[in-house]
Order: sequence, then C-alpha cells, then structure tokens
Amino acid sequence: MADVDAKAAKNKDEKGKGEKRAEARRAEVKKTADKLAKKNAAKPTGFFKSVSIELKKVHWPDKEKVVKYTGVVFGVVVVLGAVIWVLDTAFSGVLSLIVG
Repeated sequence: MADVDAKAAKNKDEKGKGEKRAEARRAEVKKTADKLAKKNAAKPTGFFKSVSIELKKVHWPDKEKVVKYTGVVFGVVVVLGAVIWVLDTAFSGVLSLIVG
C-alpha cells in the first residue's frame, strides 16, 4: 500500500514539474513575442508580423477536441433549428386561425 502511495506521489510530483516547465515556456514565448511585436509595430509590415506573433501565442486545441466541439456545435444548431421550426409552425397555425 505504501509502495502504491509512493508511486502516486512521485507521479504527481513529475506532473507538477511538467506543468511548471510548460508554464515557464509559455511565459518565455509570451515575453519574446511581446518584444518582437513592439519592435515591429512601427514598420508598415509590422501589423502583419505582430498578428503572426500573436497567433503563435494562441493555445490551439488538438484534433480530438476540435472534433468534439464541432459535434457539440452541430448538435446545438440542429436542436435549436428544430425548436425554431416547431415554434414557427405553431405561431403560423395560430395566426392563420386568428386572421382566418
């Protein structure tokens, strides 16, 4: 039991170190990108270089998350489309009874 706890603690420490390294790397990239963006801002092409630099700082989702989020969006669109269709049909029926 103690061996399992020791392994779990070790894995937790390694995961924490990895997260700290990743955070330090993100901070380093951000700092470098900010310097480059300020340097390029005064040039005519500086805007596009700054945009490129900012896009490098974006945390892009992996393929699995993109597929998952796309499915969620598609599902919500279908459900809301159906709700709007039902409401439109109901209101049209009620209005045709009133106007008759």
